Amino acid sequence: MRGERRCPMSATDDERQRDEDDERAARERWERREERRRRKERTRRESLRRRLGDSSTFKRETFYALENLNRANWPAKIVGGALFALILLNAVVVFVSAQPGLDPVAANIIQGFYRFSTVCFFVEYIARIWIADLAYGNCTPARARLRYIFSPWGIIDLLSFGPNMAAWFLPVTPALQNVISVVRLVRLIKISRYMRGLRTIGRVISKHYHEIVASFLVIAMLVVVASVVMYEIEHPAQPDKFNNLLSGIYWAVTTVTSTGYGDLVPITPAGRIVGSVIMFLSVALVAIPGGIFSAGFVAEFQNANLRKIERDVRREDARQDNRDEEERAADEEVERAVAEEPEKEAPSRNSSADPSQRAHK
Repeated sequence: MRGERRCPMSATDDERQRDEDDERAARERWERREERRRRKERTRRESLRRRLGDSSTFKRETFYALENLNRANWPAKIVGGALFALILLNAVVVFVSAQPGLDPVAANIIQGFYRFSTVCFFVEYIARIWIADLAYGNCTPARARLRYIFSPWGIIDLLSFGPNMAAWFLPVTPALQNVISVVRLVRLIKISRYMRGLRTIGRVISKHYHEIVASFLVIAMLVVVASVVMYEIEHPAQPDKFNNLLSGIYWAVTTVTSTGYGDLVPITPAGRIVGSVIMFLSVALVAIPGGIFSAGFVAEFQNANLRKIERDVRREDARQDNRDEEERAADEEVERAVAEEPEKEAPSRNSSADPSQRAHK
């Protein structure tokens, strides 16, 4: 009997031990991943520091103006600030230009502003290609430039001026003008370069990519199943509303996202039951991506605080090493001075003793 009573406790202990082992293994994997990330970041910074030291002053300040305004000199800070102000003005002008019935003078001013912005963004694009070997310091200059050109940021920078500049040399139709006006909105994305919070969102998405994709796939499966079921139930009763499967998808999306426009509603008892079940399931499933993002943001801010603490500790260690080196150099100087004093006194004693010895002789 005693042996039989120990079996559940032993199984519980084994499960607890497995959970602890899994948690320890997950923590070790995370620590190894963070160590690789830190090593890669240190290598990148060392390469960037070396390339910045080897580059010319003008290229270095251009890099600071576009990538790191805190380390730029005053002319570079003015250029970077003006570029940021130009992006913000484009956001305002895009909103103003969309208003109907603009005055011809205002329309001409807006067109001139767009031409000026196109030229400025073209110059920025060329400058970013030029400094790409500094921004991507872990590869060759040619590969770094290609990496920037085909990167998402390179494509966004190209779209910010490319269609507008192409319209200067090609005949513009009303349809093409509408496309250019829509593509012009890409300029607003450039603001995220200067906003640290948006970069944090990108890091969270990249780190939790698999979990986010899995959660959205589950929501998509719910939408597909709900749309098919609701279409099959409501189409005989409402053929004018649920006339095809797309109307079922539209109803499912508005229901799962808790939007509920009210233009499509189930009227049959079976449809209302299915709709109620979908609403309850959507409450649980839609919250999953939000939880993943929240946990990712908390972890990212904690990692940012840890990185800040590590930087402060490294700076303090570097200052302490400099102070120790200065004290060591001062002690060596004092020891050298003390060692040189007897050597200076010995010749003086010999010179003062020689006349007396000669007189005695």
